[in-house]
Amino acid sequence: MLTENLLAAARAARIRAYAPYSRFPVGAALLTDEGAVVTGANIENASPGMTVCAERAAVMSAVHAGYRRFKKIAIVADCSPPPAPCGACRQVLWELAGHIEIIMGNLEDERIIKSLPELLPQPFGADRWSDNPVSDALFEAEEGWRLPVSFHPVGYVANDFNDPDQIPKNYKDLLSRIVIAPEFEEGLYRIEEEERINIISYLHRAGSYTLKGKRPGRGNQVYGVFVCRAPSRPNAIAQTTVDLVERKKNILTVRGADLAHGTPVLDLKTVMPDR
Repeated sequence: MLTENLLAAARAARIRAYAPYSRFPVGAALLTDEGAVVTGANIENASPGMTVCAERAAVMSAVHAGYRRFKKIAIVADCSPPPAPCGACRQVLWELAGHIEIIMGNLEDERIIKSLPELLPQPFGADRWSDNPVSDALFEAEEGWRLPVSFHPVGYVANDFNDPDQIPKNYKDLLSRIVIAPEFEEGLYRIEEEERINIISYLHRAGSYTLKGKRPGRGNQVYGVFVCRAPSRPNAIAQTTVDLVERKKNILTVRGADLAHGTPVLDLKTVMPDR
C-alpha cells in the first residue's frame, strides 16, 4: 500500500477520536502483512493515565482481530512537525509489531518516516508470540466464530442522495458512481465487459434493528429481519444489483443503486447468468 493511502486512512481515523480534554485528535492506520488496514484513534479519560493513544488503539485492535505481522503504521494529527509516538506507544509497538516503519504526517502533508528501532534504539523485552499460551489449536477448539469480523472498504458510493431518506422511489432509473480506491483499480480489469454487477456495501447510516417486526415493504405484515431487505439488521451489509453503464479508470457509473452518498463499498461481484 502506498504511503499516501495509509496516511489518508489515518486522517480518516481522527474522526472517531474522543479528545474532549486535549482537543487534539490523532488517527493511526496500521498495515498488516496480509494487506489489511486497522485504524485507531486516541481515547481520552478524565483520569489522564487511562488515556489510550491512537497507535496503541490500532495495534491492540489488530492483535485482537487475529493479525500477528505488520509492515508499517501511519500517524496523523493537526500539528507541525508531525506527531511522533510517545514512549509507551513505542514500547507497545515494539513488542506487538516489531521492526515496522513509522510514518508521521499532518494535515499540511508534511511527513517524517523512520523505523521503529530509530525511535526506540534500546527496546525493553522481545517478540513474545512464541510464548503465547493461546495456540491456534486452542482457538479452533473454542467458539472462534463468535469473534467480530473486520471489513475494509475498497471504495464508496457517490451521488446526490446525502441521506438514506432522500433516495427516491425511481432510484432504479437514476445514476450513481462507485469510486474505487486507486490501489484497488487493477481489480477492475475487464469489468466493463459485464452488463450488471453486485455491490456489496456497509450501510453505515443504518440504525438499531429488531429481529421481528412489521415490514413496510410487505404490507406492514410481520416478518423476521432475515426474511426481508430492511437496512437495519444485525450486520448492516447490503447487496445491490445494478446496471454497469460506464467505467473511467477507477470510477464506475451504475444505474439502480439504492445507496446513499458516502456508503462504503466492501466488494464488487459479477452477476452470474441464469442457467
